[in-house]
Amino acid sequence: MVAHRSDRRKAGTDRVRFRFHWSGFYTRDMNGLLALDDCLQRALAALEPVAPVLQPCDEAIGAVLADDLLLPCDFPVRDEALQAGLAVNSLDLVGAGADNPVPLTLARSVEPGQALPANTDAVLGDDGFDRSFGQTEALRAVHPGEGLRRAGHDGRSGDLLAPAGTRVSPRLALAATLAGYEQLPVRRPQVALQLPHLPHNRLVAAWLQRTGATTTTAPADLIICPTRSHRPGLALMPAETAWLETTASGLLLSVPRRFDGLVCALLALALPLLGRCSGAQPQQKTRPLARKVSSALGLTELVLLHTDGGDWAPSPPGTITLTGLAGACAFALIPADSEGLAAGTTLTATAIDQPFG
Repeated sequence: MVAHRSDRRKAGTDRVRFRFHWSGFYTRDMNGLLALDDCLQRALAALEPVAPVLQPCDEAIGAVLADDLLLPCDFPVRDEALQAGLAVNSLDLVGAGADNPVPLTLARSVEPGQALPANTDAVLGDDGFDRSFGQTEALRAVHPGEGLRRAGHDGRSGDLLAPAGTRVSPRLALAATLAGYEQLPVRRPQVALQLPHLPHNRLVAAWLQRTGATTTTAPADLIICPTRSHRPGLALMPAETAWLETTASGLLLSVPRRFDGLVCALLALALPLLGRCSGAQPQQKTRPLARKVSSALGLTELVLLHTDGGDWAPSPPGTITLTGLAGACAFALIPADSEGLAAGTTLTATAIDQPFG
Protein backbone atom coordinates (compact mmCIF):
# COMPACT_ATOMS: atom_id res chain seq x y z
CA MET A 1 0.00 0.00 0.00
CA VAL A 2 1.35 3.45 -0.93
CA ALA A 3 1.55 5.89 1.95
CA HIS A 4 -0.52 9.04 1.64
CA ARG A 5 1.32 12.36 1.26
CA SER A 6 0.06 13.47 4.68
CA ASP A 7 1.47 10.29 6.25
CA ARG A 8 4.88 10.92 4.68
CA ARG A 9 4.85 14.49 5.96
CA LYS A 10 4.01 13.31 9.46
CA ALA A 11 6.91 10.87 9.29
CA GLY A 12 9.22 13.81 8.64
CA THR A 13 8.31 15.34 12.00
CA ASP A 14 9.52 12.29 13.90
CA ARG A 15 12.84 12.65 15.67
CA VAL A 16 15.57 11.26 13.42
CA ARG A 17 18.35 9.18 14.95
CA PHE A 18 21.44 8.51 12.87
CA ARG A 19 25.15 7.92 13.27
CA PHE A 20 28.11 9.15 11.25
CA HIS A 21 31.03 6.74 11.20
CA TRP A 22 34.64 7.74 10.71
CA SER A 23 34.63 6.01 7.31
CA GLY A 24 32.12 8.53 5.97
CA PHE A 25 29.16 6.14 5.67
CA TYR A 26 25.76 7.23 6.89
CA THR A 27 23.56 4.92 8.90
CA ARG A 28 20.06 5.66 10.05
CA ASP A 29 17.31 4.10 12.07
CA MET A 30 14.35 3.03 10.00
CA ASN A 31 11.76 4.91 12.06
CA GLY A 32 12.66 8.38 10.78
CA LEU A 33 13.81 10.50 7.84
CA LEU A 34 17.15 12.27 7.57
CA ALA A 35 16.83 16.06 7.30
CA LEU A 36 18.19 17.58 4.08
CA ASP A 37 20.33 20.11 5.99
CA ASP A 38 21.93 17.33 8.04
CA CYS A 39 22.60 15.29 4.91
CA LEU A 40 24.28 18.20 3.12
CA GLN A 41 26.17 19.40 6.18
CA ARG A 42 27.96 16.10 6.56
CA ALA A 43 28.62 15.72 2.83
CA LEU A 44 30.02 19.24 2.47
CA ALA A 45 31.98 19.36 5.72
CA ALA A 46 34.98 17.43 4.40
CA LEU A 47 34.51 18.29 0.70
CA GLU A 48 37.22 20.46 -0.85
CA PRO A 49 37.23 22.15 -4.26
CA VAL A 50 38.75 19.97 -6.96
CA ALA A 51 42.28 20.75 -8.12
CA PRO A 52 42.45 23.41 -10.85
CA VAL A 53 43.59 22.57 -14.36
CA LEU A 54 44.85 24.80 -17.15
CA GLN A 55 42.71 24.75 -20.29
CA PRO A 56 42.83 26.78 -23.51
CA CYS A 57 40.39 29.68 -23.33
CA ASP A 58 37.89 28.13 -25.76
CA GLU A 59 37.97 24.78 -23.95
CA ALA A 60 37.52 26.49 -20.57
CA ILE A 61 34.06 27.74 -21.55
CA GLY A 62 31.55 26.35 -19.08
CA ALA A 63 34.11 25.63 -16.35
CA VAL A 64 34.58 27.72 -13.21
CA LEU A 65 37.57 30.01 -12.69
CA ALA A 66 39.91 28.79 -9.98
CA ASP A 67 41.63 32.18 -9.56
CA ASP A 68 40.78 35.82 -10.10
CA LEU A 69 41.21 36.76 -13.76
CA LEU A 70 43.20 40.01 -13.92
CA LEU A 71 44.19 42.19 -16.84
CA PRO A 72 47.91 41.40 -17.30
CA CYS A 73 48.76 44.83 -18.73
CA ASP A 74 47.20 48.11 -19.80
CA PHE A 75 44.87 47.44 -22.69
CA PRO A 76 45.23 48.41 -25.39
CA VAL A 77 48.97 48.49 -24.92
CA ARG A 78 49.32 51.35 -27.42
CA ASP A 79 46.95 53.83 -29.01
CA GLU A 80 45.00 52.00 -31.70
CA ALA A 81 42.82 53.06 -34.59
CA LEU A 82 39.06 52.96 -34.26
CA GLN A 83 38.53 53.59 -37.94
CA ALA A 84 40.29 53.19 -41.24
CA GLY A 85 42.22 56.21 -42.45
CA LEU A 86 45.56 57.93 -42.09
CA ALA A 87 47.54 58.11 -38.84
CA VAL A 88 48.56 61.76 -38.44
CA ASN A 89 49.94 64.25 -35.95
CA SER A 90 47.13 66.67 -35.21
CA LEU A 91 49.55 69.64 -34.98
CA ASP A 92 50.53 69.10 -38.62
CA LEU A 93 46.94 69.67 -39.76
CA VAL A 94 46.19 72.92 -37.95
CA GLY A 95 44.36 75.22 -40.39
CA ALA A 96 43.74 72.52 -42.99
CA GLY A 97 40.53 72.87 -45.00
CA ALA A 98 39.01 72.36 -48.43
CA ASP A 99 40.33 75.74 -49.49
CA ASN A 100 43.64 75.20 -47.75
CA PRO A 101 44.71 71.55 -48.21
CA VAL A 102 47.78 70.43 -46.28
CA PRO A 103 50.15 67.93 -47.94
CA LEU A 104 50.57 64.65 -46.06
CA THR A 105 53.99 63.25 -46.84
CA LEU A 106 54.56 61.03 -43.77
CA ALA A 107 51.01 59.85 -43.01
CA ARG A 108 50.50 56.05 -42.92
CA SER A 109 47.34 54.11 -43.64
CA VAL A 110 45.85 52.25 -40.66
CA GLU A 111 42.94 49.86 -40.17
CA PRO A 112 40.62 49.49 -37.17
CA GLY A 113 42.46 47.84 -34.27
CA GLN A 114 45.91 48.57 -35.65
CA ALA A 115 48.43 50.31 -33.35
CA LEU A 116 49.26 53.85 -34.30
CA PRO A 117 52.82 54.63 -35.45
CA ALA A 118 55.06 56.70 -33.21
CA ASN A 119 54.56 60.49 -33.24
CA THR A 120 50.92 60.26 -34.35
CA ASP A 121 47.91 61.10 -32.18
CA ALA A 122 44.85 60.93 -34.44
CA VAL A 123 43.28 59.11 -37.37
CA LEU A 124 42.05 61.15 -40.31
CA GLY A 125 39.10 59.36 -41.88
CA ASP A 126 38.71 58.69 -45.58
CA ASP A 127 36.45 61.75 -45.92
CA GLY A 128 39.20 64.03 -44.62
CA PHE A 129 41.82 63.69 -47.31
CA ASP A 130 42.22 63.63 -51.07
CA ARG A 131 44.65 61.70 -53.25
CA SER A 132 44.20 63.51 -56.53
CA PHE A 133 47.09 64.70 -58.69
CA GLY A 134 49.52 62.12 -57.32
CA GLN A 135 49.71 63.41 -53.77
CA THR A 136 47.77 63.07 -50.51
CA GLU A 137 46.32 66.23 -48.95
CA ALA A 138 44.36 66.77 -45.71
CA LEU A 139 41.08 68.64 -46.29
CA ARG A 140 40.34 69.33 -42.62
CA ALA A 141 42.00 69.54 -39.23
CA VAL A 142 41.72 66.89 -36.49
CA HIS A 143 41.88 67.09 -32.73
CA PRO A 144 44.23 64.92 -30.64
CA GLY A 145 42.69 61.51 -29.98
CA GLU A 146 40.24 61.66 -32.88
CA GLY A 147 39.52 58.28 -34.44
CA LEU A 148 41.59 56.28 -31.95
CA ARG A 149 41.40 54.45 -28.64
CA ARG A 150 43.95 55.54 -26.09
CA ALA A 151 46.33 53.06 -24.45
CA GLY A 152 44.73 51.74 -21.27
CA HIS A 153 41.24 52.79 -22.35
CA ASP A 154 39.80 49.28 -21.86
CA GLY A 155 41.52 48.70 -18.52
CA ARG A 156 44.66 49.04 -16.50
CA SER A 157 47.10 46.33 -15.49
CA GLY A 158 45.70 44.41 -12.53
CA ASP A 159 42.05 45.35 -13.19
CA LEU A 160 39.67 42.51 -12.37
CA LEU A 161 38.07 40.84 -15.38
CA ALA A 162 36.25 38.19 -13.32
CA PRO A 163 36.60 36.83 -9.77
CA ALA A 164 37.37 33.24 -8.89
CA GLY A 165 34.20 31.17 -8.88
CA THR A 166 32.89 32.75 -12.10
CA ARG A 167 31.67 30.35 -14.74
CA VAL A 168 33.59 31.03 -17.97
CA SER A 169 31.20 32.30 -20.64
CA PRO A 170 32.04 32.72 -24.34
CA ARG A 171 32.34 36.50 -23.90
CA LEU A 172 34.66 36.10 -20.89
CA ALA A 173 36.80 33.65 -22.88
CA LEU A 174 36.94 36.22 -25.69
CA ALA A 175 37.98 38.98 -23.29
CA ALA A 176 40.68 36.74 -21.80
CA THR A 177 42.00 35.85 -25.26
CA LEU A 178 42.14 39.49 -26.33
CA ALA A 179 43.91 40.33 -23.06
CA GLY A 180 46.67 37.88 -23.96
CA TYR A 181 45.68 34.73 -22.08
CA GLU A 182 46.19 31.41 -23.85
CA GLN A 183 45.01 29.22 -20.94
CA LEU A 184 42.78 29.70 -17.92
CA PRO A 185 42.94 27.94 -14.51
CA VAL A 186 39.54 26.30 -14.01
CA ARG A 187 37.86 23.68 -11.87
CA ARG A 188 35.78 20.95 -13.51
CA PRO A 189 34.16 18.42 -11.16
CA GLN A 190 34.13 14.90 -12.59
CA VAL A 191 30.80 13.07 -12.41
CA ALA A 192 30.20 9.41 -13.21
CA LEU A 193 26.67 8.70 -14.44
CA GLN A 194 25.34 5.21 -13.88
CA LEU A 195 21.69 5.74 -14.72
CA PRO A 196 20.05 2.77 -16.47
CA HIS A 197 18.16 4.73 -19.14
CA LEU A 198 20.36 6.17 -21.90
CA PRO A 199 18.17 9.27 -22.49
CA HIS A 200 18.42 10.08 -18.77
CA ASN A 201 22.21 9.85 -18.95
CA ARG A 202 22.39 12.15 -21.95
CA LEU A 203 20.06 14.78 -20.53
CA VAL A 204 21.64 14.76 -17.09
CA ALA A 205 25.09 14.98 -18.71
CA ALA A 206 23.96 18.03 -20.70
CA TRP A 207 22.68 19.71 -17.52
CA LEU A 208 25.89 18.86 -15.67
CA GLN A 209 27.89 20.50 -18.43
CA ARG A 210 25.96 23.72 -17.80
CA THR A 211 27.09 23.63 -14.19
CA GLY A 212 30.75 23.40 -15.25
CA ALA A 213 31.07 19.69 -14.51
CA THR A 214 31.95 16.95 -16.95
CA THR A 215 31.08 13.28 -17.10
CA THR A 216 33.68 10.55 -16.87
CA THR A 217 34.07 6.79 -16.56
CA ALA A 218 37.26 7.23 -14.56
CA PRO A 219 37.39 7.87 -10.80
CA ALA A 220 34.90 10.66 -10.14
CA ASP A 221 34.21 13.32 -7.53
CA LEU A 222 30.53 12.38 -7.59
CA ILE A 223 28.78 9.20 -8.71
CA ILE A 224 25.09 9.35 -9.61
CA CYS A 225 23.20 6.08 -9.71
CA PRO A 226 19.60 4.89 -9.25
CA THR A 227 18.42 4.24 -5.73
CA ARG A 228 18.49 0.64 -4.59
CA SER A 229 15.76 1.10 -1.99
CA HIS A 230 12.28 2.49 -2.45
CA ARG A 231 11.83 3.10 1.26
CA PRO A 232 11.70 6.84 2.12
CA GLY A 233 14.85 7.89 3.93
CA LEU A 234 15.29 11.61 3.27
CA ALA A 235 12.96 14.40 4.41
CA LEU A 236 12.92 15.92 0.93
CA MET A 237 9.93 16.01 -1.39
CA PRO A 238 9.64 14.69 -4.04
CA ALA A 239 12.99 12.91 -3.58
CA GLU A 240 12.28 11.11 -0.32
CA THR A 241 13.99 7.95 -1.63
CA ALA A 242 17.20 9.74 -2.63
CA TRP A 243 20.31 9.02 -0.55
CA LEU A 244 23.84 10.33 -0.22
CA GLU A 245 26.82 8.51 1.20
CA THR A 246 30.60 8.42 1.05
CA THR A 247 32.22 5.37 -0.51
CA ALA A 248 35.79 4.36 -1.29
CA SER A 249 35.18 5.69 -4.84
CA GLY A 250 33.86 9.06 -3.69
CA LEU A 251 30.49 10.61 -2.98
CA LEU A 252 27.61 8.42 -4.13
CA LEU A 253 24.24 10.05 -4.84
CA SER A 254 21.39 7.59 -5.26
CA VAL A 255 18.51 9.21 -7.14
CA PRO A 256 14.90 8.06 -7.56
CA ARG A 257 13.92 6.44 -10.82
CA ARG A 258 10.91 8.72 -11.22
CA PHE A 259 11.65 11.87 -13.22
CA ASP A 260 10.33 14.17 -10.47
CA GLY A 261 12.52 12.60 -7.80
CA LEU A 262 15.52 12.62 -10.15
CA VAL A 263 15.14 16.34 -10.88
CA CYS A 264 14.64 17.15 -7.20
CA ALA A 265 17.72 15.16 -6.15
CA LEU A 266 19.88 16.87 -8.78
CA LEU A 267 18.79 20.36 -7.73
CA ALA A 268 18.72 19.87 -3.97
CA LEU A 269 21.68 17.50 -3.51
CA ALA A 270 23.94 17.37 -6.57
CA LEU A 271 23.97 21.13 -7.16
CA PRO A 272 25.38 22.09 -3.71
CA LEU A 273 28.03 19.38 -4.06
CA LEU A 274 29.07 20.62 -7.49
CA GLY A 275 29.18 24.19 -6.21
CA ARG A 276 31.56 23.18 -3.44
CA CYS A 277 33.73 21.15 -5.83
CA SER A 278 34.03 24.00 -8.34
CA GLY A 279 34.07 26.92 -5.90
CA ALA A 280 31.01 28.49 -7.54
CA GLN A 281 28.01 30.16 -5.94
CA PRO A 282 24.54 29.76 -7.45
CA GLN A 283 23.08 32.72 -9.31
CA GLN A 284 19.93 33.73 -7.44
CA LYS A 285 17.11 36.22 -7.86
CA THR A 286 14.66 37.50 -5.28
CA ARG A 287 11.08 38.25 -6.29
CA PRO A 288 7.73 38.44 -4.50
CA LEU A 289 5.36 35.48 -4.72
CA ALA A 290 2.32 35.93 -6.93
CA ARG A 291 0.34 33.60 -4.68
CA LYS A 292 0.78 31.79 -1.41
CA VAL A 293 2.81 28.62 -0.97
CA SER A 294 1.55 26.01 1.47
CA SER A 295 4.02 23.70 3.14
CA ALA A 296 4.21 21.20 5.99
CA LEU A 297 6.54 21.06 8.96
CA GLY A 298 9.20 18.36 8.93
CA LEU A 299 9.81 18.16 5.17
CA THR A 300 11.98 20.24 2.86
CA GLU A 301 9.94 20.74 -0.30
CA LEU A 302 11.20 21.79 -3.70
CA VAL A 303 9.02 24.32 -5.50
CA LEU A 304 9.33 25.12 -9.20
CA LEU A 305 8.90 28.73 -10.24
CA HIS A 306 8.12 30.62 -13.41
CA THR A 307 7.75 34.36 -13.81
CA ASP A 308 4.41 36.16 -13.79
CA GLY A 309 5.18 39.77 -14.58
CA GLY A 310 7.72 40.66 -11.92
CA ASP A 311 6.62 37.97 -9.47
CA TRP A 312 7.35 34.28 -8.91
CA ALA A 313 4.44 32.03 -9.89
CA PRO A 314 4.95 28.81 -7.89
CA SER A 315 3.93 25.27 -8.70
CA PRO A 316 2.59 23.22 -5.78
CA PRO A 317 5.55 22.56 -3.43
CA GLY A 318 6.87 19.03 -3.26
CA THR A 319 5.37 18.23 -6.67
CA ILE A 320 7.01 18.25 -10.10
CA THR A 321 4.83 17.76 -13.15
CA LEU A 322 5.97 17.63 -16.77
CA THR A 323 4.16 20.88 -17.59
CA GLY A 324 5.53 22.53 -14.47
CA LEU A 325 9.06 21.41 -15.25
CA ALA A 326 8.86 22.55 -18.87
CA GLY A 327 7.67 26.03 -17.91
CA ALA A 328 9.88 26.61 -14.86
CA CYS A 329 12.94 28.84 -14.92
CA ALA A 330 13.96 28.62 -11.26
CA PHE A 331 13.49 26.64 -8.08
CA ALA A 332 13.54 27.16 -4.34
CA LEU A 333 13.59 24.89 -1.32
CA ILE A 334 10.95 25.50 1.33
CA PRO A 335 12.69 24.62 4.61
CA ALA A 336 11.40 21.93 6.92
CA ASP A 337 10.55 24.42 9.67
CA SER A 338 8.26 26.49 7.42
CA GLU A 339 4.50 26.15 7.26
CA GLY A 340 4.30 28.13 4.02
CA LEU A 341 4.70 31.61 2.57
CA ALA A 342 2.04 34.24 2.01
CA ALA A 343 1.43 35.94 -1.33
CA GLY A 344 3.74 38.93 -1.69
CA THR A 345 6.50 37.36 0.41
CA THR A 346 9.89 37.67 -1.24
CA LEU A 347 11.51 34.38 -2.19
CA THR A 348 15.10 33.83 -3.33
CA ALA A 349 15.39 31.25 -6.09
CA THR A 350 18.10 29.62 -8.18
CA ALA A 351 18.10 29.31 -11.97
CA ILE A 352 17.52 25.74 -13.15
CA ASP A 353 19.24 25.68 -16.54
CA GLN A 354 22.41 27.60 -15.69
CA PRO A 355 22.55 27.72 -11.90
CA PHE A 356 26.08 29.14 -11.77
CA GLY A 357 25.48 31.74 -14.47
